[in-house]
Amino acid sequence: MTTPAAQAHYSTVDITLEDIGHGGIAIGRAEGKAILARFGLPGERVRVALTEERARFARGDVIEVLGDPSPYRQAHPWLEAGPGGVGGADLGHVVFDYQHEWKTRVLSSTLRRIGGQSLSDHLETQGIVPAVTALESDRASGGWASRTRIDVTVTSGRFGMFREGSREVLPITSMPLAVKEIAELGLWDGSYLTRLARSLGPLRDGQRVRILAPSASPVAVSLGGRTFDATGAESSPFVREEVRVGEENYRYRVRASGFWQVHREAPATLIDLVTRAAGAEPGDHILELYAGAGLLTVPLARAVGATGRVESLEGARTAVEDARANLRPYPWARARTATISVRDISDADILLADPPRSGLGIAAARAAAASRARRIVLVSCDPAALARDVAAMVESGRSVESMRAVDLFPNTHHFEVVTALR
Repeated sequence: MTTPAAQAHYSTVDITLEDIGHGGIAIGRAEGKAILARFGLPGERVRVALTEERARFARGDVIEVLGDPSPYRQAHPWLEAGPGGVGGADLGHVVFDYQHEWKTRVLSSTLRRIGGQSLSDHLETQGIVPAVTALESDRASGGWASRTRIDVTVTSGRFGMFREGSREVLPITSMPLAVKEIAELGLWDGSYLTRLARSLGPLRDGQRVRILAPSASPVAVSLGGRTFDATGAESSPFVREEVRVGEENYRYRVRASGFWQVHREAPATLIDLVTRAAGAEPGDHILELYAGAGLLTVPLARAVGATGRVESLEGARTAVEDARANLRPYPWARARTATISVRDISDADILLADPPRSGLGIAAARAAAASRARRIVLVSCDPAALARDVAAMVESGRSVESMRAVDLFPNTHHFEVVTALR
């Protein structure tokens, strides 16, 4: 296999890949230096085009498999996101049924490497075997056509994305990660930009654009603080989402430019995992950190009822405005803007935190562990931050009750983990 995306000006190295690392990489060695290669699989003999060289390691993309390919390799369905191309599908070369095994290896090794042997021993004592599971709804499509939100950049009258590891914008002609409602907009042949220009005039290069397909309102396009519909006409800045979990139905109003989970099944999956982990009861007091627009706040408010209390904190003012709108039926739940720090960790029956990729941090994790919460629920999108934060809480006397990892980002190296501690 030789990829057409190989870039001739890069130097190359031939190596045997031996292991998997976090970040969608396979690892080999050359002349005593670790080679971190995207688009490879363990056991393969490959040629790597180097994109970055440091004293102790180098990064690059596999541009040719020199021997027999791994049985877990497939032709990448989106060549523009392959070697030398845009980011967004760094596991597209891995067959779907092996992607969650890849991520399980990353999760297990990161917990051991960052969390230390004591955390590994603790999890074993608790009977917890970390594993990343795939969503059954993704199996038929291989995880493609699952994203309800995509971010692109204008370049020379087209939409594009950043070349992996750079600020160079490459025009794209397809987006197989997106749901069909987005794919049908005519985004990649320039026709939608033509429609949009009737309202805005020509878009400047470098302008960021978000395209979204909400579950309960029409497709929308957000740019420059304004929102447009499929025809290019200006529309409401808000979209509607409905999430069904079992017999419960939750409704949300969300700013088109704001944060919402990108996988079509992610909202329901996270509500289910978090509410089970929290075990909230009527009358409970819940403190929620990094609450966003209230995706998890609404079901938790419903769970504790009018005799309970939910206090949600979020750093983004516009997200708090959305959360307040979503919480109007639940006056016992309150959302406020806060630059979240250790000072905001107060006593509650249940403490829930869904921090950004950087995680809670050791100081906040220790403060959470020292609180009087009977249960702490941590939602993590980075395994290294997860391992550090959970290890800090275990060292501070907490015990892990459960750890559920789910692949909400198929064909990428990302995944989500929900951990409950008592």
